[in-house]
Amino acid sequence: MIRRTLAAIGLVLLVASNNVVAADVQVRAQGPDRQPLAGLVVWLQPQNDKSSVAGSPAMPAGPWVMDQIDMQFDPEVLVVPVGAQVSFPNSDKVAHQVYSFSPAKRFSLGLYRGKRYPPVDFSKPGLVVLGCNIHDAMVGYIYVAESAYFGKSDEFGVLQLSGVPAGNYVVKAWSPRFKGEDAETLSLITVNANDAQVHTFVVSSSLRPVQPKLVHPKGLHY
Repeated sequence: MIRRTLAAIGLVLLVASNNVVAADVQVRAQGPDRQPLAGLVVWLQPQNDKSSVAGSPAMPAGPWVMDQIDMQFDPEVLVVPVGAQVSFPNSDKVAHQVYSFSPAKRFSLGLYRGKRYPPVDFSKPGLVVLGCNIHDAMVGYIYVAESAYFGKSDEFGVLQLSGVPAGNYVVKAWSPRFKGEDAETLSLITVNANDAQVHTFVVSSSLRPVQPKLVHPKGLHY
């Protein structure tokens, strides 16, 4: 009976502790023109002092999927944690040959249609640029974030992150509209326990214009 009581008390304390140290963080991203920046990859990276962040959160488990639809990668940009296994189904009627020469992950899938290959493991952080050996216009991006707290800003430039442990973080970001492949450090923030926070950041990197998506005639074969 005593053991059960102590176990119950321990569970209550653990739940209470988790409730105390976690917070919701909203990131609002703007471009140099102060307009909302949609599709921006954002993640909160704990500062060098590992003890400044409570606990060691498990990385999200996925599933992570980069499809090929209408001869385009879908989504154009996928953000995943280190160690993610990404599937590359082909929903087109034509064959594709997906590859990447990026240092963060070099791989090549043979010519295929449909779901044929097992997931590809992404064990290093950084940007992975995808291409198709058959269709040169196809370009996609996978950003491997070394953090459990990441996502993409929505059409209003907003990213909502829930359950972020209290501590000090570096806010980093990347976009395919950046003129380089390096991520930009937006700011240092301190996440306080049980304190919903809103942080607005302005990206200083010069941005490429938004590229219109290619439209392929239905039934076209290559």
